[in-house]
Formats: sequence, C-alpha cells, structure tokens
Amino acid sequence: MKAQLLTWFRTPPTRVDDVAMTVRDSRAAGTRGRGLLSFNVVLVVVAVGLFAIIDAADQRISTNGGFGWVGLDYKTMLEGGWAKGEPNPALRPMVVWLNVPAYEALAGDVIAAFIVMNYVYVGLLALAVCLLFDRYSQDTAAKILMVVNLFLCIATVKYVSYYPVGIDAGAYALLTLAVLAIVSGKRVLSTVCCSGAVLSREFGIAAVLFGIHRDLRLRVPLRRIAGTYAPVLLIAFGWRAIVSHQMAGPDSGGEIVSLARLLNSLAYWWDPLFVLFFTYFLLTVFGGVSLFVVARAPDVWRCCRGEHEWFSFGLFVLGVAAMGDVDLWRYLAYLLPLFVMAFAVSARALELSRRRWMLALIVCIATLLTQRPLQRMNTATYFRDWFPYYIVRGDVPPEPTTSLYDVWRWRLLGTAALGVTIAAWRPPARLRLPAVDREG
Repeated sequence: MKAQLLTWFRTPPTRVDDVAMTVRDSRAAGTRGRGLLSFNVVLVVVAVGLFAIIDAADQRISTNGGFGWVGLDYKTMLEGGWAKGEPNPALRPMVVWLNVPAYEALAGDVIAAFIVMNYVYVGLLALAVCLLFDRYSQDTAAKILMVVNLFLCIATVKYVSYYPVGIDAGAYALLTLAVLAIVSGKRVLSTVCCSGAVLSREFGIAAVLFGIHRDLRLRVPLRRIAGTYAPVLLIAFGWRAIVSHQMAGPDSGGEIVSLARLLNSLAYWWDPLFVLFFTYFLLTVFGGVSLFVVARAPDVWRCCRGEHEWFSFGLFVLGVAAMGDVDLWRYLAYLLPLFVMAFAVSARALELSRRRWMLALIVCIATLLTQRPLQRMNTATYFRDWFPYYIVRGDVPPEPTTSLYDVWRWRLLGTAALGVTIAAWRPPARLRLPAVDREG
C-alpha cells in the first residue's frame, strides 16, 4: 500500500494544457483525414468523368453483335450460369456474378449491364489507386497527375469502352483492392478481396504471394498467415478443380490452360518482333505513368528494397505475362498496383512536386502519344494498334489498311525519346520508403 501511494505521488499529474493539445491534435488529424477522403472522392469523379468522355467519343465493337469474341462466353455465363461458357472463362466467374443484379435490373440486357458495372469498377479502381498512393506519398500534385494519366489509358478505360462485355475493369479493381487491404493490414478484408481477385482472373494469385511475402518479412506468426491466405488458396484451387471436373467432357468447348501450354508459349520469345512489342507495352501500358516509373527504375529500386514483397508481385505477373498468349498489355496491366506504388515513391524521390510543370508535361505527352484516348476504333485499328502481334502471325479477321511498319516505327521512336528524356533527368537524393509496414 505504501509503495502504491509513493508511486501515485511521484507520478506528475496530467496538465490541462497537455489534454487540450492532445484533443487539438486528434481533431486536426481527423480534419486531415476527412479532407484527404474528400479529395480522393473528387479524383474518383474525375476518373469516372474521363471514362464517360472517352466512352461518348468512341464507338463500340461490332463483332458478334457487340459481344466481341470472348464476350460471347461471358454473355452465356450471365444468362445461363458459369457452367454454360468455355472452361477458361468459367475459371473467372466473379465479375460475371457481380454483374447479375445489373443484368436483372436492366431486363436482361447483357451489354447494358456490363456497361453500367464497368462504370462502377472504374470508380472502385480509382478509389483503390488513390488510397494505395496515399500509403506511399502525400504529394497531391503527383497524385492528380497519376490519376488523370491512368484514366486516359487503353487498359483502364479505352479498351473497356470499346469492348464492354469483358471482365478486365472488374479484375483490375479487385486486384488493386486486395493489395490495398494487405498493405493496410486489414486481415479479414485481405481474405475477402484476395478471394474475389483469384476468382476474377488468375493474376489474383499475385496478391496472395505479395501478402504471404509481406507477412514473412514482418515476422507475422505462421498461424496468422495461414488463417488469412489458406482460405484464398483453397478457393482458387478448389474452384479450378470444380471447373475441370464439370467441363471434362468432349463437349466442353476447350481445355483449361495448363502449365505445359504456357511453357510452349515461350517459343514467341525467339521472335525479336514479339520481344519488341512486349517491351513497348511494358513501358507504355499506363502511358506516361509506366514510362516514368521504368525510366526512373534506379529510384524505385532504392526505395523498394525495404518492401521486397513488391518484387514477388511483379515477377509473378511478368512471368505469367511472358508465358501468356499475344494479348501482351492485357496481362501486363495487372502490374497496376506496383506501378501506383512505384510512381508515388519515384515522384517523391525526383521531387516531382517542385518541378511538376516540366515533368507533368512530359508524362502527359507520353500518355497522349501512346494511348490516343480520343481515337475512334474499329476492328482494323483494334488489331493494328492494340494487338499487333496477331497481325504478325496472320490471325486477324481483316487486314489493316496501313502497314505495321508505317505506324509503329514512329511510336517506338517517340517512346524511346521520351523515356531517355525522363531517365536523363537530374538524379535525386537517396530516399527511403515511409514507415507503412505496421499493420492497421
């Protein structure tokens, strides 16, 4: 009792000024948080608005009644259930399932349902991009620049506008939300979002590898890691087994892509033209944003050594894209969370906010030159500009009126010139990542 009294008397009383300062700090933090959220909402509106402008300026694909090629499978899945499509689309049912309420509300109009939901997915993607950027940088100017350029790109909006019956926008949004939940330390949300990501596209496994690698680096107990990601892996491989069993018959319409088939696709890498197109789309998949990041790769390397789980994420997506078919940028676009983080840290390292007028101009020029957001598309330009290697291997319905060489030589030269300009910018001071490793 005596010891307790001595401890009590020796402990200085809390001053009223200290309490008032704590309250003021708490209110200021709350105000900043609300302001940041409001600003992110504004950027989401900007992103959706850019999508609406591009959507209004372009026409839609006319092939197969507006459904395109694989869109026919998603139409069948939406109308009759996941088992009605071919095996590979059936492995990716999540976006189709999410579109069911819109399909029913719109009286069974498949194209309209996909269009409406694509706007929702673009909005979710923009919000996830902004929140992920906030984890690594508070540079408002750089965030505005990133959002505007990202949502002028072929992968994020242009392709979705021209070819609406697809799962790309939803899959990008779910993968980015999964990575955001992981870096934010939200365990239950990470499990839910990762589950949605792996059921929307096979690239969702990259988020699981990212999360496991991150937990191992942070020395999270194995039991907790398993509790977060084991259900996701069970869903991913369990669903694959269900689809394989359900569609094992000769009338299934095709075979599920196997590892052997992916390895056979590596034969494309013997063709220098394939390597050239792969490299170009890696540099420009997100216009000036991705070109800026790749050109400033040393900055990203220095900043990312503290969070090397990003290398697991990037190498997985790059590896699968390298073994995929010739769609190229549609696979590389799943690097989006990595490019968001890398743009945030490289823009800080280069002090982009102090020199934003010049670098912003270069980034925007790169986006406009490589993405051509207001270009009116047709089947010929669809293959010539977006999927040129289909033309190389002679696997296209029409022949473009302009040769690949006449179009692509100037794009390649212009991209190279812009990349060299960015890379030659004055080297920045050494910089570390902010302390965002703590969970919560």
